[in-house]
This record gives sequence, C-alpha cells and structure tokens, in this order.
Amino acid sequence: MAWFRAGSSVAKLAIRRAVSQGGSYVPRSRIPPSQSRYFHTTVIRPKAQSAPVPRPVPLSKLTDSFLDGTSSVYLEELQRTWEQDPNSVDESWDNFFRNFAGLAATSPGISGQTIQESMNLLLLVRAYQVNGHMKAKLDPLALEEREIPDVLDPVSYGFTEADLDREFFLGVWRMSGFLSENRPVQTLRAILTRLEQAYCGSIGFEYMHIPDRDKCNWLRERIETPTPREYNRERREVILDRLMWSTQFENFLATKWMAAKRFGLEGCETLIPGMKEMFDRSADLGVESIVIGMPHRGRLNVLGNVVRKPLRQIFSEFSGGTKPADGAGYVGTGDVKYHLGTSYDRPTRGGKRIHLSLVANPSHLEAVDPVVVGKTRAKQYYSNDVDRTKNMGVLLHGDGSFAGQGVVYETLHLSALP
Repeated sequence: MAWFRAGSSVAKLAIRRAVSQGGSYVPRSRIPPSQSRYFHTTVIRPKAQSAPVPRPVPLSKLTDSFLDGTSSVYLEELQRTWEQDPNSVDESWDNFFRNFAGLAATSPGISGQTIQESMNLLLLVRAYQVNGHMKAKLDPLALEEREIPDVLDPVSYGFTEADLDREFFLGVWRMSGFLSENRPVQTLRAILTRLEQAYCGSIGFEYMHIPDRDKCNWLRERIETPTPREYNRERREVILDRLMWSTQFENFLATKWMAAKRFGLEGCETLIPGMKEMFDRSADLGVESIVIGMPHRGRLNVLGNVVRKPLRQIFSEFSGGTKPADGAGYVGTGDVKYHLGTSYDRPTRGGKRIHLSLVANPSHLEAVDPVVVGKTRAKQYYSNDVDRTKNMGVLLHGDGSFAGQGVVYETLHLSALP
C-alpha cells in the first residue's frame, strides 16, 4: 500500500500546482472498481488565456492637471516668479498663490468703517420713522417757526455733503420699504430724498409706538412704498371746493354762535372731502345705500355738507329750535342738534344716486354702533343683497371711545353671526 500512498501524494501535489498556476482540472468519469482493476488519474488542463477587453478612458484623464506630480517643477518655478513679481503671472495664478497659504479662497473683508456707516444710516432711517412727522409740512403758509429735531440731521450720524453720492448697503431679508432687499445698494442722496417725501411731506405719520409689530410693519410698508397720486386741475378744484365748504361752515358757526355748544370739526375739516370721495367711489362700485354712525364731533358739518340737511334748519336749531316759516325739509326734532340724524339720496360725480342715512346718536359714546350694524344687515336681507355689496355701513369714532367702550368689542363679535 506504500506505492498507493505515494501515487496519491503526487497527484494531490500536481493538482495544487496546477491550481496555483491558474489552471483547471477536469476529472474523468469514475469507473466502478468492478469494471476495471486499474487506477485512473485526473488530467490537468491550463485555463485559456483571454486578451483584456479595452475600457473607455474619461476625457478628463486625457488632460494633464496642474496638481499632477509631473507638474511640480513647473509650479515651483511659477511660484518663484510670482514671489519676485506678482504681476508677472496670470491673474488666476496670482489668486491661487495668494490663497495657497490659507488652503482656501477668501473673499475680501469689510472694513470696520463701512460697517459703522451702515449702522449709522440704519439709525437715521429709524429716526425718520419715529420723528419724521415733526418735520412734516403741516402749515402751508409757514407762519409758525418749527424746531427740527437733531436726530433728523445726517450730520449727527457723521455724514457730510461728500457722502451724498456714495452708495450704501441697506437691504434686509424679507423687508420692504427703505430696507427692501430688492434695492440693497442706494446712494445717500436717494435715501434722504425718499425719506423726506415719505415722512416730511404734507402728511405726518406717527405709528412706531404701536406694540403690534405686524400692524406696524403693515403701515410702514404702505407709507414707504411710493404710490403715485396725481390729480389734474379739475380734480384738485373739486377737492378744494369741498374743503372750503367744510371750513367756512365751521367759521360761520364759530362767529355767529360763539358761546353755543356745537362740537366743531376744526382741525379735521378734511373729513368732509374724504367722506364725499368715499361715497362717490362706492357708488361707482355698485353700492346703493350707506348707513352712517358717528359721535358728536363734526356731526353738524356732516349733516349740512354731506347728508344735505337744510342749513336753514341747522341755523334755526341754534336760535332755539324755531321751525322755519315754510316748513320745507324740516326733519328730525326732539333732541339737541348734535344728536339728530337724517337721510338723503345724494347725487354723485359719476351721475348716480346713493342713499345716505345718518343714524341719530345719544350721548352714550359708541352706543350707535350695533344700531348701524343691525340696520345695514336688515337692508342687505330685505334687498336680497346676498353678496353684501349693495349696502354698506360706515362707523366713525375717536381713539379713546373705541378703546374704552365695551359695546365696541361686543359689536365686533356680531361679525361672527351667520
């Protein structure tokens, strides 16, 4: 059996050598011992050598990179040349060598002076938003000498006339008006001009004291966003005529009955042309009826110039309530003159007619509010005004009464009714 063990060892050694050399062996089919008395050996066949399949090379591999090791000599020479004279190399290599020490490209920094100037400009804009109304042109005749606050002077923030044409960055994300990100870079002259037009014109705005930031930003956006308001000569004459009627009415009452209680409209005469314009515009948009509720202040002026209560009747009430001799147009009695109301079909500038109803008001502030709301809703119901576009309610009130009377908030809750 020794020769058998030796043959097996030789066969195993040959198989291992063939496998290690990359060959393969194919064993012959085994023959049962009963059919042959001879031993069979395996045949070793080397693996067929196949040619490698070429693969496509990317185009980027076909170009030499300046970071390749073979280019190190060229880079060293180029760097020596740059160190001697930075202008002797291309601008791209100049930037590369300048940022090479930091291993990353860096953008040019912002000087401390530029940051301080931008902060001062933001403070100047805020000063106009807070105190700009103190510089507004409210006196067209300039009879009163006014003191302009120092906070509205650019010199107080370190700016001079030489800075007027310089550009400054003011853009703030998700802001509008002067701080809009759509116009981040502006000259100081353009910024001051826009501030003067917005806050120091013929209208003064004082709103930065409002604690609700959403309301404050809503007002600021509409104040600072320029809106063209151009009126032709005819339109301006209409506004002036309505303003003169309002002013002369108060002047006449103050001269004729100076000791009588009348709750005049002095200082707010523009209410009359404003209400007339609102009613004209409402009629053009399809409104047919307007119910008005207001306090004592200015009621006589609204009665005479807007709702067209006969002036003879108003003057008669100042003289003791004597009924005019002809009795024409005499409506509303039994109370003091600044409590009464009336109604009138008023013609508009657009050639339409709109029904105005001024509700009588007691001495209790804001008590008329639910009456106006209920009367307007009733008109909408009985006129089949499903969309509620033909009947409108208008409420006028003062700031103190609006904030202090509970009936105001009770009336607001009525809006939740179906």
